[in-house]
Amino acid sequence: MKLSLAAASALLLSSLALVRADEYADAEKAFCGGLSVPQPDGTATYTLGQSVHVAVHNNGSQEHQKTITGLDLYSVDSNGDAKYVENVWAGSQPLSGTDASLDDSLPTNITAGTYYYRVWVTNMINGMHGPDCLETSHTFKVSTGGTNNNGLFAYNEDLTDEQVYNSKHGKGCFGLKVAYPLEGAQYKEGEHVRLTVNRDSSSQTEELHKVDLYKVDGEQQVLVQNVWTGKERLSNAFTLKDHMVLPTTGISADTTYFYKVETTSNKHSDVTCEFNSHTFKISPKA
Repeated sequence: MKLSLAAASALLLSSLALVRADEYADAEKAFCGGLSVPQPDGTATYTLGQSVHVAVHNNGSQEHQKTITGLDLYSVDSNGDAKYVENVWAGSQPLSGTDASLDDSLPTNITAGTYYYRVWVTNMINGMHGPDCLETSHTFKVSTGGTNNNGLFAYNEDLTDEQVYNSKHGKGCFGLKVAYPLEGAQYKEGEHVRLTVNRDSSSQTEELHKVDLYKVDGEQQVLVQNVWTGKERLSNAFTLKDHMVLPTTGISADTTYFYKVETTSNKHSDVTCEFNSHTFKISPKA
């Protein structure tokens, strides 16, 4: 079984967790820092069966020989969930200096939508298989095909259709869910709340920057208050505890509330990703 540095880590805001998070970050930086997948670059649209060039670049430490050992294809569904499609390649492609590449033919049985690759890069230690690094490519659009009329190619799908090619997903805003609070949860004013974010290991969200409390007013979303601001690297599970105190004034038992979480994308530094929690109620104290 492969050992991924990015797999199954959890971060809680406690002193012990922070120490462990620091140790994890140091290990990840030592083995995986500086790795990227510059190709595909997200600008091209591909059709079923078409060849895609996948390139890996290492701008970090070259202490250990790095080798591409696996290539997984993922899709992003309409709900923003990362979906494993299949392993499309397995083998051994060493980085020559700082770079390596390979070509993959897209499956012919997939649907139109947003896709990306997850690349397994293995660190070789004394000639043996060491820790693996998981790096993802930019997302790219896949069409089922198209027609060529007098030199003008038209895809079968409208490439601006947000139902098929969500623009936020194309910027790396996917693969993250706010698991708590639960849908329909009931809280009392002034009560402390636990907020838990679950992040898929292949998500391209990177850092949590802000959490705001909103209420629903008809068709409008109205900001109630900012409840947390900071900069925390997202692992696969992230919980904020005792940071969010619900407001003690202006509470209505009939009002529906939710949290809006803002994160960064590790593919587009200028993009802010937003994810909403389930809705819940706050009842005034008796």
